[in-house]
Amino acid sequence: MDKVLIICGPTATGKTKLALQLAKEFNGELVSADSRQVYIGNDLETGKDKDVIKNSGIRVWLYDVIDQGQDFSVSQWRRLALDAISDILARDKLPIVVGGSGLYIKALVENLPDVDIPQDIDLRKSNKSVSELFNYLKSIDSIKADSLNNSDKNNPRRLIRAIEIAQYPSPRLGEGLRVRYVLIGLTASKEELIKRIKERVRERGLDASYKQKEINIMKKQLVWFKKQPHITWFDIRTCAKLV
Repeated sequence: MDKVLIICGPTATGKTKLALQLAKEFNGELVSADSRQVYIGNDLETGKDKDVIKNSGIRVWLYDVIDQGQDFSVSQWRRLALDAISDILARDKLPIVVGGSGLYIKALVENLPDVDIPQDIDLRKSNKSVSELFNYLKSIDSIKADSLNNSDKNNPRRLIRAIEIAQYPSPRLGEGLRVRYVLIGLTASKEELIKRIKERVRERGLDASYKQKEINIMKKQLVWFKKQPHITWFDIRTCAKLV
């Protein structure tokens, strides 16, 4: 039976290294689920590790898809990822989806709307207060409003996006994976991840000011993945020989 392996988690957990090892062992190919790696360039900053991948002989899909500055949506990535997975399965290989962009992973395994919902420019320029935004959202989608946590309720950007989605005509649901999949996540303590990020920044010869940017990304990823169900988590200390 066709199967897909998905490896997710925050940056610096060794996801790509593990994916490459498993691809060698199980005749697989990788599909990148990284919202930065789809852009051409910035290889060191985004962790494409092209030399390592070239030496491994393993094919990686969805690197360098579009030019810097171009718009690229979750829906576009999902369609390309599903095409790549179909191609890999057709050649009797194992698709290994790997990356830290949580929304990409969610879009792949769930039936999220297959549409690129536009921004409401007038709303974004309105300078409405947080309470005004929340009350308006509650008036048009009380279920969504009631489901928000305190952080979301006090975040104008998230409230505006929720309103934009609520106002949009009901879109067609996009199809997620139609084959069996295994979803695993690699994680570690914040202290361990910060240590690894510092080492990676130094090894890649990046400016020390880049370190904090990676740390901020890692913290956001931890918050996102903590809310996602159905992920089997592995602490990287328990699989140190692999990652």
